Order: sequence, then C-alpha cells, then structure tokens
Amino acid sequence: MNAPDRPADLIRAVAESITRRLAGEKGPAAALRSVVHMVDNDEAELAVDDLARVIEYHRIRILRTEYDQIAAAAGQLGALDSLTEVKIDRFISD
Repeated sequence: MNAPDRPADLIRAVAESITRRLAGEKGPAAALRSVVHMVDNDEAELAVDDLARVIEYHRIRILRTEYDQIAAAAGQLGALDSLTEVKIDRFISD
C-alpha cells in the first residue's frame, strides 16, 4: 500500500495514527477529531496549523514518520510556518 501523498490525506493519516496511539485520552482525541473534520471540509491548510497546535498544547510525542508526513503536507500547502512557529520537531520521538 502506497503512502498517501495529497496534503489532506497526509494530515488525516497522521491525526488518525496519533488518535489510535492515544486511545482513551479524551482531550487529545477530541482535538484530533476536529483536525479530521477540517480535512473533511477541504480546509487542509487550517488542519496543518491546528494539528501543530494540538501537538504542542497536549505535548504529544510524534513519530518521525508522522512528522515527515506533516512536513510534506505543510510544504505542499505552503504552510511550513505553522510547523516552525510551534517548533513541532521538538516533539519527535524515535
């Protein structure tokens, strides 16, 4: 199975991956559902920003592959500033 490469697909995949990992944690799960709803409403650029802020607010550790997907989506959308502003790379856990 090929990894999704559309920005919306990448953001959805990361939000769903994090949600599965954090199963049972209500705060992050609800916030991550909001990110998926943004993607569903063709708001991928806003979803990138929101996802970065959810990760920062809840101090969610992300995998390198998740970071790479977020960065790829942000790059395609011209939204890399959302990642650098939050310094999302500090939450990478290998």
